[in-house]
Amino acid sequence: MDIQHIMRVVDASFAARQSIEKALREIDRRALNAMVLVKRHGNALAGYGVVAQAFRERAAILKTSASHLQESIAPLIEAYMRILQHQRFAQSFQEMLSDSPLHGQACPNLISTQNTWQKIIQQEEVEAVKILGHLLETVQQLQEGIEEQEYVVTNGRIEAALAERTGAPLMRVSRDMGEAVRTVAQAIRSYRHQLESLEHESSTRL
Repeated sequence: MDIQHIMRVVDASFAARQSIEKALREIDRRALNAMVLVKRHGNALAGYGVVAQAFRERAAILKTSASHLQESIAPLIEAYMRILQHQRFAQSFQEMLSDSPLHGQACPNLISTQNTWQKIIQQEEVEAVKILGHLLETVQQLQEGIEEQEYVVTNGRIEAALAERTGAPLMRVSRDMGEAVRTVAQAIRSYRHQLESLEHESSTRL
């Protein structure tokens, strides 16, 4: 475990959060635009109105899931930063033992303290892996929500094609919705890869 890897995950966490929140706001805005068009055209766009409402509802669910994601990010970062700090403490004791003329034989308290730090680090690494696993589960739930949203987008494109004769620019609105969903999906997928890399590195140390 190194500070560079931890900081990459930290940066990825904040970048993912910002990308997801921005895209979710865009999704909500696009859905509102669609609902305004529906109201203007009355019953002619009733089918698309159902889709637009479902799109907004799914966006709200995704927003809630994203907030849970943030709740798990902070404990993970704190856990790994504690590990890094305690690794430095353990390294300091190792250097003191190495500098001892008797290589620590005359310093049983120092050896005991070093062993204590190593046990603490191992316990914290186990706890960090648990937090990471929970975070990955939350990310998985987000991805499943995105897949459901993509299904709604597909239905929206079908309804938009059926309502094309009304002259409402629903195809463009549906295209914009799809683009917003893809942005969220890409951010989540990239973040998950970062977390899985960290999980792999962590598991090799246990």
